[in-house]
Amino acid sequence: MLKRLPAALAFALCACASGSGRMHEIPKGLVHVTFRGFESAPRETLSGREAIDLQNKAREEMQRTIRDDGHVAWFFHGFDDDDLVFILARWDPGERIGGTYEVFARYHVSRGRRLERLLGVADEIAEYEKGVGKVRAGMSLADVEALRGKPERLVELGPVGAFDLIYPDLCVRFLEGRAAHLWSPERCQP
Repeated sequence: MLKRLPAALAFALCACASGSGRMHEIPKGLVHVTFRGFESAPRETLSGREAIDLQNKAREEMQRTIRDDGHVAWFFHGFDDDDLVFILARWDPGERIGGTYEVFARYHVSRGRRLERLLGVADEIAEYEKGVGKVRAGMSLADVEALRGKPERLVELGPVGAFDLIYPDLCVRFLEGRAAHLWSPERCQP
């Protein structure tokens, strides 16, 4: 019979046993736009087919209403070892530049390579999990420069925390202050 484990040890064992890795949150790259309400939004688990159908429906609706106050948009929010996380959010232009997306639903979908491709998120996930060389999406500027050195160029993109580090063989796009994309240098040229 097992005796009581200290809470920290029990938590660590549960985390390891579940196979869940760290949640990688995907930067949205929307200038001066904030997201609110993720934690309070209801969570629903979807099958792959349900997620594809909902994504298609949300994108079709957004194409018709993108310029309207209150339009609804579908976003890839993040992933861990087990799940892909998507959100539906309603835009409120508000009184600040850029406006706010109010998250009203979050969807968890079990990961699978085929499903990642069908939902259009496989390349983003590969940037976090495989990267290019030792550079991975999610790294800080200091982490990237520690691995690659100073870039040939740093190109500011406008909003604070958005810039490209351009190396001879790699462009690292930073959004919200962290590496978000790993592209060929040609893709980042003006």
